[in-house]
Amino acid sequence: MTLKQLEAFYRAAVCDSFAIAADNLHISVSTLSKRISDLEASLGRVLFDRDQYRARLTSDGQALLPHVRQLLDQADALLRTAMDDAGVRGHFRFAVGELASLTWLPKFMALAARRYPNLQLEPSVDVGAAMQAAVESGELDFAVISGTSSRQRIHSVPVGKAEFDWVASPALAGADLNVAEAASRQLSLVTMPQGAGTYRILEDWIRDNQIFWDGVLACNTWGGVCSLLIEGVGVGFMPRAWASPLVERGLLCRLEHWQALPPLSYSMQMRREDTRAAMQSMRALLAEVVDFGLAIPFLSSGHDGKIRL
Repeated sequence: MTLKQLEAFYRAAVCDSFAIAADNLHISVSTLSKRISDLEASLGRVLFDRDQYRARLTSDGQALLPHVRQLLDQADALLRTAMDDAGVRGHFRFAVGELASLTWLPKFMALAARRYPNLQLEPSVDVGAAMQAAVESGELDFAVISGTSSRQRIHSVPVGKAEFDWVASPALAGADLNVAEAASRQLSLVTMPQGAGTYRILEDWIRDNQIFWDGVLACNTWGGVCSLLIEGVGVGFMPRAWASPLVERGLLCRLEHWQALPPLSYSMQMRREDTRAAMQSMRALLAEVVDFGLAIPFLSSGHDGKIRL
């Protein structure tokens, strides 16, 4: 019995398929299957039922899983004791939304590289529904997503909030423009698409204000929403980290009389059974650095006052 065999078993047990588990371990499916077969031979037990479309744990496999998880946790703890933070090891795939990627993610990656040199992080940027499905299947180790998950296999830990401002192009509307006037002028409401966390708070805002909005223009990136608003295509809201520098430079104006949107809460979402020490280190690091209000570097202006995109 080897640590690699135990890792192969654990990954295969918590992921939706051998293919996902092998991909997470950066080995071939045949290598993963061989390690599990060798573990089964050494134990004299069949751990996976391979007769089904997906390999599923047998009763022996279910009984073994908590013990393997404990052994892997102890191995991680031993490395951390021997090597301090440098003992945190492994390969973590995780995902964040666009706003996170432009605010706190660079700081998170830089600090993780300094503090945990033996830990390999692989970030990606996606939308909430896709990230949550990937966490549940095992394709991702964790994700930072708006709201909390109702899925039984996923544990959500609050990590931060983002603030938003209603804005419009000065050429389209002044700061005195009110909601009723914007609706009567049939101005398009520019926003992120359904499935985004911000779309949910927008729906609540429309319901609370008893407004019927005829034209909604959805764009799936904040960069796209930003460009559309600057061009005067419609009115909308943006993360404060985006809106503030653009308002300061006169490219957008805040709609001061519009009822404020509530902050959008975010959580770290991970599988409930993932108790690895390294995951706890990631959780602590996120608590330390997540800040959706950080300035976005590419929105800084040059000497000519132009926005650098």
